Amino acid sequence: MRRKNKLKVVFCLRDMQLGGVESVLVRTLEQLIKRDDMEISFVSYVNITEPVYAEWFNAHPEIKTYVLYPCSWLGTKLKRFFLVRLVQHIMRDTYRGARRMFFKHHILHNADVVVDYYDFGFRKELRRVRAKRVAWWHSSINKFLANHSYVKYIKNYDLFVTLTDGFVDEFKARWPKYKKKIVRVYNPVDIDDVRRRIAAAVVPHYGKYFVSVARLSGDKDIETVLRAFDMFWQKNNQPDVYMVFVGGGDVTKYRTIADTFASRDKIVFAGAQKNPFGFMRGALAHILSSKAEGMGVVLVESMLAGTLNIASDCKNGPREILLNGGAGLLFTPGDADALAVHMENVWKNKAPIKQMIKAATQSCDRFDAENIIPDVVKVIKR
Repeated sequence: MRRKNKLKVVFCLRDMQLGGVESVLVRTLEQLIKRDDMEISFVSYVNITEPVYAEWFNAHPEIKTYVLYPCSWLGTKLKRFFLVRLVQHIMRDTYRGARRMFFKHHILHNADVVVDYYDFGFRKELRRVRAKRVAWWHSSINKFLANHSYVKYIKNYDLFVTLTDGFVDEFKARWPKYKKKIVRVYNPVDIDDVRRRIAAAVVPHYGKYFVSVARLSGDKDIETVLRAFDMFWQKNNQPDVYMVFVGGGDVTKYRTIADTFASRDKIVFAGAQKNPFGFMRGALAHILSSKAEGMGVVLVESMLAGTLNIASDCKNGPREILLNGGAGLLFTPGDADALAVHMENVWKNKAPIKQMIKAATQSCDRFDAENIIPDVVKVIKR
């Protein structure tokens, strides 16, 4: 029999592409639907076409799903030709206005809580909504600071969720008037599932190697890793050590850059992998060289694999995850020389590798989904 006092919660995310935010949302929903005190709905801008997520939502009919802008021609896919694009803009604005009214009156009419799950993506749609509104910020504080409009949006939300204590501290220092609205919730990691995947993963055949598991894009600063590896490789008499990149993105661009270095034959682009944990498990160290991070869950996954992390000390996640350097090595973002020194110290076993791996392994439970979901529930019920 249905409980009359179920809390009606609506999660909103513009689309469900393969990515960190989407996978975190699915992990969160998996935990929330186990509860008997919530009725969960999900709203996206466009149809869910990514097979893994389409299959997941089809397998969980208890989550009501809605598409806000199902007509792609009037939604997100605009033509390049100016006149056609202009007509689309006019028609789209009219269409979206009507759909927003439908959204508020039919989807949100009885909602208790609405969660705007990624960086104010539904700020226009949630104007003057009576339900409690929660904004979830998954990006770095650098992105937040780069757009002065973001802080103005907060007044229209009841709570503002971020991923690290570092973000919270800096935010409160800059905008004390909103300090009661901001709260930190770590991205949940299904530790048992990650450990199962680690155990099932196959270690690649490269022998000794460093690995970087990241999207091949500018914000991950792949070029710094390439420069650092080449410095390390040449300084240490060209050892039989590889630099392996695991992840999708612009492989052609970074392969071209890699080919300019003397170490080019030792640089491997393995592409996206269904199970990247074998690459982590067999590596000398895992390297994250981001210019900025929301949190950096990949560092937690490497910790669970028992592999040392070398990470850029960017805002805000790596330092917090690596316990201020006690659970991994940190370097200034973009500093290829410092990264090369860390690689050399790991290669020559000069770094306190065992101590840092032990500290990292012992600290993983703070990210376990079972420990994080109560924090999510507090946010929803606060």
